[in-house]
Order: sequence, then structure tokens, then C-alpha cells
Amino acid sequence: MRRIGIVGSDNSHAVAYSRLVNRERIVGDEAQVVAIWGQDPARTAEVAELGAIPRIVPEVADLLGEVDLVFVVDRHGDLHRDHALPFLEASIPTYVDKPLAIALDDCRQVIAAARRTGTFLSSMSSLRITPETAALAARLPDLGDIRAVQLAGPADPASIYGGLIFYATHTIEIALRLLGDDLREVRAHRVGPTIVVDGTWAGDRQATLTLLSAAHYCFHATVFGTDGFLATEIHAGDDGYTEIVRTVLQAVADDRWPLDEHQLLLPVATVHAIEASLAADGAPVSLASILGETAS
Repeated sequence: MRRIGIVGSDNSHAVAYSRLVNRERIVGDEAQVVAIWGQDPARTAEVAELGAIPRIVPEVADLLGEVDLVFVVDRHGDLHRDHALPFLEASIPTYVDKPLAIALDDCRQVIAAARRTGTFLSSMSSLRITPETAALAARLPDLGDIRAVQLAGPADPASIYGGLIFYATHTIEIALRLLGDDLREVRAHRVGPTIVVDGTWAGDRQATLTLLSAAHYCFHATVFGTDGFLATEIHAGDDGYTEIVRTVLQAVADDRWPLDEHQLLLPVATVHAIEASLAADGAPVSLASILGETAS
């Protein structure tokens, strides 16, 4: 049985993962969430009760030696590097809830630690692999050559959890799942409280991301190809969290990373590119410039 530890109790995901594993037994006896650490004792006790987590530890380091897989799920991405590194240095497989971190340097330090110790690492939005996104991605070949994607999802540029990156990452990762990892540049502008992002992928494929901060909470995707189009709502919830748990457990067992280093960095870099474009009055910003790469 894989013993899972959770770092961070402020996120609703801490409840979801522990409830699904411990109470709903989505992976049977393959894993159990055995311990949790959180900054707020009252909230941590609440999560432990809801998720049937038997042990609360007073310090993050107290999980070392008690778990053989850790989920770092703090709401604020600036905490992720410091909370993930001790486990990676101890060669404990680590899943980091989105975003991997807010600063790209922090992301690179986490990845470097995982590579140095040969330890499993992954980080992603559950909406990247939720069944609705997967079903849409599976039908793309029926549409011929994909020319454009329109996506809408919530965002809060003023979020206390790191600003735009806290929610925009979800919509960005759906776009990357559908169009691939060869995003070249973005242009972003504001329309009242809404941020509209035009992204250009290799092969002149295009996506428009409408990041909504004053609208109904939903995620929606429309894909246009040379032979047809598809539209669907993508729901955040237990289906996506279940896929995260199953994907992580299987990848750890297979000793492989579900996403490579570029895929781990790209959602974070995309948010930085959007912010840079907004600051430059909608000027195009290349992902290569954000990642410090030489454009091909």
C-alpha cells in the first residue's frame, strides 16, 4: 500500500484527494492518505475528519519517514518549492498541485532536485486530464486539421494566492492538452474585468482564452477543424481529482513522469507571458523569451 502524505490543508483539493482515497476507496488498497500537515490547526483538523486522515503532524518535516508519496497542495504556489524540496531530496515521489510554483526559478529548482535524486515529480491541473478533456482530445482527429480553439474559464488577477496564476492555469492547461506544447507567443488585453488572450501555436494554430473574473464559474471549450467542430463544458470536480490520483499512482509504479520538464514549465511560463503582454499594452510576448530559450 502506498502511504500518501498531504502538505497544505487550506485547499479544497486536500479534502477531495483524502476523501476519494480514504473514504470512497477509488484505488482500493493501493493507497491511503495517512498523514497531513497544514498551517491552520483548526482547518487541518477539519480536513483530517472529512478525509479520514488518521494523523496530523506539527511540522512538514515530520512526514518524512512516514510516507512514500506526497501531495503538496497549498493554495499559494509560492509555498510549493520549499514544501516539495525536502521530499525530493529524500527521494520521496512528489505530486505538486497546480501551479508547480509561481516563479520559474522555483520551478526549475524543484525539477532539478527531482532529476538529481532520480525521484518522481509531477504537477498539473486536474482539468488537463479530466474525462471530459480527455474525450474531447480523443475526438480531435475527427475534425481534420485543428485551426482554432476558443476557451473560457475563471480567473482572478487580484487573488491573494498569487494573482492570475491561481485559476488561469486551468484554462491554459486545457489549451495545451488540445493544441500541444509548441505554443509560440501570446497577446493579452483587458476588456473591463475580463482578460482576453490570443495564443499562437506552431503551424498557425490559434486559441483565444477568455479569462473571466466577473462571470458564472465554468470552463468551456470549442474546437474548430477543417472537417468539423466540437463544443463542450468541462467540469471541475471529483472526476478530475480521481484521474490525478490514478495517474500519479500508475506513473510512480511505472517510474515515469506523466509530463516532461518543458510541459511542467510551460503553464507557468504562459501566465508570465500573459502578464508581460498586459504590461506592454497587448504587445506579443514569445514563450521562448519567457523561458530564456532561443527561438527555433
